[in-house]
Parts: sequence; structure tokens; C-alpha cells
Amino acid sequence: MREISFKDLYSEVRKRKMEALNKKEIVQAVEKHGKILAIEGQYEKPKKVIQHMYASEKVFIKRKDIDKELKDLNLNRFDVVLIGCPGKEIPKSVYSKIKDYVLNGGWLITTDWALLYIVENIFPGYIRWNRRRTGDVVIKCQIQQPDHPFLDSVLGEIQQSKWNSKKSKSDEFKWWLETKSFPIELLSVNDVHVLISSNELKKKWENGPVLVYFDFGKKGGRVIHFISHVHLQKGGKRGRYTSALILTNILDEKISQKMGIKQPGRKIQTQTPTPQIPLEEQWITPDPQKEYVTPSNITGNEGIGLTTTSQIIEVSPNDLDTALTNKCAYCGYGFEKSTKKIYQCKECGALYHENCIHQQVNQGTCKQCGRILLW
Repeated sequence: MREISFKDLYSEVRKRKMEALNKKEIVQAVEKHGKILAIEGQYEKPKKVIQHMYASEKVFIKRKDIDKELKDLNLNRFDVVLIGCPGKEIPKSVYSKIKDYVLNGGWLITTDWALLYIVENIFPGYIRWNRRRTGDVVIKCQIQQPDHPFLDSVLGEIQQSKWNSKKSKSDEFKWWLETKSFPIELLSVNDVHVLISSNELKKKWENGPVLVYFDFGKKGGRVIHFISHVHLQKGGKRGRYTSALILTNILDEKISQKMGIKQPGRKIQTQTPTPQIPLEEQWITPDPQKEYVTPSNITGNEGIGLTTTSQIIEVSPNDLDTALTNKCAYCGYGFEKSTKKIYQCKECGALYHENCIHQQVNQGTCKQCGRILLW
């Protein structure tokens, strides 16, 4: 059977999201607003892939042009920046610029040897190369967090007959490790999230993570790292389709957060859910009978143009057990794996991760009750 081209592969991903996966709104938003920068590496040619993604702007920097173009480029206008393996072509003089980009809320994707040259140098203490080198092999991978937005619909999609085979387990796919790929060692296990791993990789080269990420800074910045490369020529149709879904999902999620779009199927709960009305709908159209005050439910001259305030408070140790059973009002994820502080809106009790409360403050009001948040 003819090998599917990257153009056809990414066209299929877009079609599935538009027609079958109920993601038409977010795909159209990414096509209108999503901006991605891809920087070529000696062993990674991201343009072969990125040029076929749906996005409003796709900028590519060739390896020979990195010195000339990267120093003067405003990274902050991009939602996602991809630095291809090995990344040693990136001048050290722009390391601080890359760090500031992530601190300002940007998302950075790195691949394979960029773990050593970019991540370890600019974002030390999270992950590192374990100093082993893989062979040129194709390994079976296991999805660790199928409900994570980066892996949205992946498990269901790869189970379809078009991408499946009789020999494949329903939750596995193949990932190509090029000669001397760098296995990923976790240094901060509480801060690094492993989305995909491989038992084969761990057995042969000590560490099993394939796709990981960690948050950085207080404005929603994120560093995402893959072992090997994003094109996966030897990963088979299933692995290539998985890679395409993940890359588009990353940009989907970034634009969803940026534009305030709730993706379908995302389960979001907080301390005080209302059974009759889904909580996400309350955020959009609050019940006018609620006791909190917003400009839309104040009557009389004394309420014209007023929005009340609420103090941000840290959840006390005595209340942590209760908090851990709930979800963050901003991102919709729980607090079980978080090692950082948990905050809440004093008036309505909405809970936030430490990083998320800063994001919400930037938006001005509490996600749940609409009050102006104050420290």
C-alpha cells in the first residue's frame, strides 16, 4: 500500500476534527488565529510537517538563517515555537529570549537532542538526557494520560481500522527512535507530566518517557519535549497519524486557552457544581438568581456599572483534602499531582492552581462568579 504523504495525513486530521470529532469551532479558530514558528535543526526538518498543519501563520527558519533571523524576531507573537533536533545551532545569545518567551506564556516544543542543547541549558532541573543513546529502532508506545488535551481523541482514532492492524494492541502505536536518540530522565517528577511512554524504551535504555511537558513561569508558559523527531518516517501509518494528531492538538489547546474556547467533551468541575446547569454554561451565562453581584444582575441606580471584588486566598492545610477532590476553575484539571500552592476565590470558593490563578488574574475576574480578583 502506498505510504501516505504528510499533506494527505494532515488533511485527514483536519477532516476528522471538522466532521467527526466535533472540533469545527477550534479548528476554525486556529486557522484564523494560530501562529507557529518552526526552527530547522541538522536532523529535524519540521517544515515537512508544519507546512501542512492548519494555522493562520506558519513561519520557518532554515538552519543557515538562524543567526540572521532569530535574533531580531519577536517570538511573543507566536503561540507555539518548535526547535528541531539538535538545537545546538541556536546562539547562546538568544537563550534568554527563548526563556522570556516561555515566561510570557509561550509554548515551546523541542525534539530529541534539543533536550541537551536547549532544555537542559535554558530550563534546567526538570528533565535531562540520561546519557544513553538508543539504536535505530521502532518501539511500541503506551498512552499514559488519554484524557489530556494534547492526546484528545488519539486513543479512539488509532483504534479505527484505517490506522489499526491485527497485530496492534488497541492502546499502542509505534514510534521511531533514530540512531542515538536521547532518552528522557525526569529530574522533577512532581512537575513533569509524562503523556506517552514506552516499556521497550525503558527496558533497553533505562528511561521510558516519549512525550513529556512541564509548566514554566506564572503566565501559562509550557515546555513540551518529544524523543526522536516529529516526522516519524518509520513509525508506520498509526504512529504518523498519532504524531499529526498530537501536534495539531497542542496548537488547538493553546488557542483554546487564548480565545476562551471550551473544547467538546472536556469535563470541568469545581467545588460548588449546579446539577441543573453545567458549570461551563454558568461561566458563560451566570444564573441571575445567584447571590453574587455582576453588572448584569444589579438593579437600581446604586448598582449601575458596578462589579464587586473578591480576595484571592491560599487554601489552608486544613482544607487541602477537600480541595484535592475538586478541579481547577481555570484549566479543569485536578490538584492531586501538583506540588505548588492552591488558591481560591474567597467569595465563591472557586479553586485555582498557582499558575492558573495568575492567568485568571490577567483576565480580570473570577472564572466562576465574575468578581474582580484581588490579592
